[in-house]
Order: sequence, then structure tokens, then C-alpha cells
Amino acid sequence: MLSKAITILPGVLCATLLFATEASAQCVAPTCTKVIDNGPDAGKKVVVVMGDGYTAAEQAAYNTQVSDLVMNGVFANDFFREQHNGFNVYRLNLESAESGVSQIEYDQNGTTSDPDDDSIISQTAKNTALRYIYSGAWSHCWLQHTYFLGINLTENLKTTALEDNGLSHADYVIVLLNEPGYGGCNRGPRDIVQTRSSSWQVVAHEAGHGIGGLRDEYSASGKGAYGGAEVNTRNCTTLVNRDTVLWNRFISPATAVPSSLLAGMDSNRTVGIFNGCGTYESGLYRPVHNCRMKGNTPNYCPVCQTLMRKSLYPNVDHDFSQSFTGDFDGDGRTDVLIQNGNDLAIYRSRGSPYQLDRVWTANNQVPSAPNSNYFWTLAAGDKLFVADFDGDGKDDVYVLNTTSWSTRWLGLLRSNGTGLETVIHYGGSLPGYGSIGSADQLLVADFDGDAKEDLYLFTGSSWSTQYMGMIKSNGTSLSTVERYDGSIPGWVMRPQDKYYVGDFDGDNKSDLYVFNGVNWGYKYLGMIRSTGATLGGVELYTTTLASGWNMGANDQHFVGDIDGDGKDDLYVFNGADWGVAYLELTKSSGTTLDYVKRYDDDANTAWATNIPGWTMKTGDRFVVSDANKDGKADLFVLNVTDWGTQYLGTLMSSSTALSGSWSADWVDGNGYDWNIGASDQIQAVNYEGGAGKADLFIRNPGWFGMIRRAGSGFTLDRIYYHWIYSSLHDSKPWSDSMP
Repeated sequence: MLSKAITILPGVLCATLLFATEASAQCVAPTCTKVIDNGPDAGKKVVVVMGDGYTAAEQAAYNTQVSDLVMNGVFANDFFREQHNGFNVYRLNLESAESGVSQIEYDQNGTTSDPDDDSIISQTAKNTALRYIYSGAWSHCWLQHTYFLGINLTENLKTTALEDNGLSHADYVIVLLNEPGYGGCNRGPRDIVQTRSSSWQVVAHEAGHGIGGLRDEYSASGKGAYGGAEVNTRNCTTLVNRDTVLWNRFISPATAVPSSLLAGMDSNRTVGIFNGCGTYESGLYRPVHNCRMKGNTPNYCPVCQTLMRKSLYPNVDHDFSQSFTGDFDGDGRTDVLIQNGNDLAIYRSRGSPYQLDRVWTANNQVPSAPNSNYFWTLAAGDKLFVADFDGDGKDDVYVLNTTSWSTRWLGLLRSNGTGLETVIHYGGSLPGYGSIGSADQLLVADFDGDAKEDLYLFTGSSWSTQYMGMIKSNGTSLSTVERYDGSIPGWVMRPQDKYYVGDFDGDNKSDLYVFNGVNWGYKYLGMIRSTGATLGGVELYTTTLASGWNMGANDQHFVGDIDGDGKDDLYVFNGADWGVAYLELTKSSGTTLDYVKRYDDDANTAWATNIPGWTMKTGDRFVVSDANKDGKADLFVLNVTDWGTQYLGTLMSSSTALSGSWSADWVDGNGYDWNIGASDQIQAVNYEGGAGKADLFIRNPGWFGMIRRAGSGFTLDRIYYHWIYSSLHDSKPWSDSMP
């Protein structure tokens, strides 16, 4: 809230003017430090923190306040931690000649919410960098500026401090007062001022005013009932009508209006029309019982979340392009890990009602695990590989970065059930393997069958010689079991080799299928077995498979146990090298690949047919999944290029054949709709958990959806637009639109 301007009383004019003169004469250029760095300032919200009333001897205390309230307070918790990527924060160290700030005391005449009948009892001026005055009176916004002959000295001094440090374009300014009394105030769209005794939640509350244009939702004693014009904007309204109130989309039909907090309601997330807002006790209504704009401590409510997120979205630079799936808490449901440059976040599947909730965010660094001295500095060049490398049933992450730093790095980020923590990282080289290459490829594989996911590390084009390493995880570190230079027994390596992990002999050790269709005069497909300590070829196919499949340079291979016998087989697809698209089912005997069935898109041969229920085309994109949980690897298929509309389908394996079903253009469900588009990507998951059908995450840069198989088709359980946030009720979850 804003307070009226206060002019310094005649009795202190000389002192104030003297202080201004002395400050100019004794000015020392302030130190400027970038304390939160999310890249160039262009496109980011620039926040500048400065202090008032801190002497030269108190700068260390001021730095601690900035750390506690801003870096480890506001930007390390709930809403702002998730939006961290959108901000750069600078700290200015302004030295005051005197400790503490000026004081003013009012006689409020018993009306603590009405400043108009107040009179000044006393005032004490101090020589400080910004000339703030503390009143401790809510009706005066706790604190105020120093004015002299109509000039706002406080604002001028603040502007000068910004300009002296090249920060005149600051979007927001946070001023911390060296004052033990309570108080915080937002002055205009830019400035947030508070005392050192106030919590970081007070800063976040005041930021709600400046960033989101939000109004206070608390009721001030003595304010009584609102009697002005109709209001229906942001987070305050005079309307008690669920159909016309601004935030109607968030109100469940089961919530009465006007609303009161009842048993079973969430005080922060159940949206209704609650009496009291804008500091008035009645007549103005707020969205929830207790939001940050009312009680400081809770997070922003769904309405304020939407308004704040919409305001910050252009600066946050987040999308869904880098999304990875895994069960990071071991509950049997698939979660999602989203990478955005130097931000990393886990969103947990909650089961029915199906939704995702953010449970962990890392900004710039993934912290150290207990008893570890390592942390991982996040960067846009990080490549993530989800794997349970310690065998505890929770998925962890291998992370490789060969581009962002002068040294190439490989790290182990372990899941603790909530978030990730750095166990160890390797810079430049791996124990027993040698140097990490610029184009190295990681393949996650439990090659020794101990339930800890290891790594195959292939150096294809990094060096003149190709290398394949068997890199073993013991849960806390990596070691090299074997490295092959130039060739693996039964296979001569070349830069364009494509490797696929699968246990083709059913011994619970991850083997390799390998294909090369470009580096030789012939096309080759090999089967390479792991003994747990070594690799060796068991079969090599040249030009054709045993079935007579004529291998093409653009063959695609999809590993899965097609018949449920415990041995991983291959689906082979080619939609580029021939006049029609072909898909073949090949079965592993443990030592060979045997023909099962072949399909083509026009069934013009005696040995190939169309897939019942699905007509293949060259643009089909496949994802392996046991779609009906019968132990056989099926295929989800997406086609967005070959027809007048887009199709999403399922190809179900009977062990010896496939049958298809599909949804066209739109996937509907629960009042939501997903329009299948050209940029969509699908990931096979199980967000339902337990027994049941496999599901899909579907995404493109701006949208994220949760799709469940229902009968022979699909239903959309949840859709997110721009960001993942699940309110308790939202009739338009695909929209961030609010005036």
C-alpha cells in the first residue's frame, strides 16, 4: 500500500540539508555485486538491492541480510524459486554515516487506519545513504521518504546510486533498512522497502504488488465496509457472482459463494469469494481464505499465481522442450524432470486426480549429497540421462556436459526421494577410461545385472579412433570395467554406429544391438553380448536380416520384448529408403534374430500386410511401451505429416502380430482437449502407478499433457499451458488469461 508524502518539519530542515551536502562531499562509489546471475540482463527482470542506515562497519551485516532475505529467502522458496531463471539480482553496498534510519512518531488519535487525522509528535533525523524515515505506523506504510522543499531526496539518492552503477534500468529495487522494528512497503510499481526484522515473506508480499499488480487481501482494523464503485480486477472484487467474478474459472461448483472456510477446504488453494479485501473488512472480496497477499507466509493462491506467472513468463525463458521421465521417489508413478538452461525441476505424479506438482527446483547448482564435497553447476549444455544408478528403486540422473566449460564433465545426481543431490563428478577424464570426448555418447545399461544402472560410453567422432567403454556404477562412483579401442570382438567400430541397449538373451545383463548403414559398402546389424565384464559379438547380419529384410541406411530400431519371453527383440522400421513404409517384427532367440511378421503401408506383397486398424506411412514416429501391461512390448505411434489431420495410435502386440487403434486430431477428456500438432513429442510413462495401462506424456514447447489409454482410444487427464501448476479446480487449465 502507499502512504502520503511527508515533508520534513521546519525544525529539522537545516540538519537534512547539511546531511545531503556532507554526503555529496564524502561520497564513496558503492560496491556493486551480481548476487544472482541468470545470464545477460536483456530479457531478465533486474532487481537491485540496496541498504539504508548501514555504516561502513556494518556492511558485513548488510550482506548477511541480503543473503538471508533475498538470495536464500525470496529466491530460494516456493513461487520465486520456480521463477528464479527470470531474474538477475545486484547488491549495492551503500555506506551511511550513521547507523539506523531516521524516525518519525505520530499521534494517530485512536484511528490507526486513517492517516488524515494524524499529527507528528517527534522526529529524529539521521545521516543515511537514502534518507528513509521509519514510523512504525501501518497507515503511513510503516516508513516514508525524506522531502525537502518539494524535492524527494530519498528518490534522488536512490536514482543516483543506480546510475552510478549502470543500473538505471532496474525493474525492481529492494531497500533494506537497518531498523529493528517491523514493516514493509511497496511504493509504486518498482520499489520494495522493508526493515531488517521482517521476514523474506514480507518482501515476497510486497513483490506481489509490484510484479503482479496485486492488492492487499487483509482487513485493517477500523477500515470497515467498502462503499465505493464496483471493483472486479486482479484479486479484489465487489461481485458475489460465480459467473462474472474475474476468477470464476477457479471456483468449483461445489464451493458456495459468498464463501467461508469449511472443513475439508484448503485455506490457500480453495478458490471462492471470501469477504474482506483491499484492507477493507467487508464489501470487497478476495479469492481464497489466506493467500500471501493476506497472511504473507502462505504461497500465492491460484488466482495470484496466474497473475504473477503471466507477468513474469516472458522473462523466465522456460518451456517443455527438455523434459525427462522417471520415478524419482520410487512410488511406481512416472514423474517429469524439466531442464531449462540453469534451472532444473521435478514435478511429481500425484495419481488420481491425475496431475503434476512441483516438489523440487535447483537454480544454478545441484547441491552436494551428504558426505560429498561435490556440487553440479547447471548449464544449458547439460545432457541428462535418467537411471537408477544406486539400485534403491528411485531414478537418479547421469549428466554429461562437453560444451559449456573448458573442461568436459560427467556427474552423478542422486535422487533423495524429493530432489537431486550431487554424489560425484568427473572433470576431463574417467577412472580407467581416459579423456571424455566432445561427441561422446552415453547409453544407460545394467551390463552386470546388479540392479545398478551402469554406462556404455561410445566415442564415435570425438577422436580418430572409436572407443567403447563399460563404465560400472557402485552407487557412489564410476569405474571402468573394460575399454575397447577400434573394435569389439565381432564388430569393427565406426563413427556412425548406432547402439541400442537390450537384454536379448534374457540373463538380466544389458546387451547391445548395433547398426551401421553409412560407413561401409554394406549395411550391418550386430548383436553384442555382455558377460558383465566383457563384450563379444554373437551374430552379425550383412545387407539382409535372416527374414530377408533388405537393410536400408535409414532403418530405425526399437528394442522391446515383443512376445514376453524375457528376451528383448527388435522392431525395425524404414519409411525413407523405399517407395513404401515397412515395419518388421523380429524375435531374439538369444543368439539370432528371427522373422515374425512384416507390414507395409499398401500391402502390395504376399509376405507383407497392413496393420489392422492402422495404415502405416513414412512419417510414423514410434515409442515402445507395454501399453496394456501384459508383458509384451507394444508401440505408441504418432503421425503429424502424412494425412490431412494428425493421428495418435497404439499398435498392440499379440507376440506374432500387431493390431492398431487411433485418435485423430484431438484427444478429449475431463473437459480438456489436446489438439495434436506437428511439434508434439510423446513419451511412454505410467503416471497412474501400479497395475494398469501405460500412459503418455505429450508435449511441445508451450504445452504439456497427460494422456491415458481408455479402451481402444485415449483420454486427456490434464493439460498445462506455459507452466505446470495444478490448482484444485480450473475450468480452463489450458489458459493463463486473466485481465
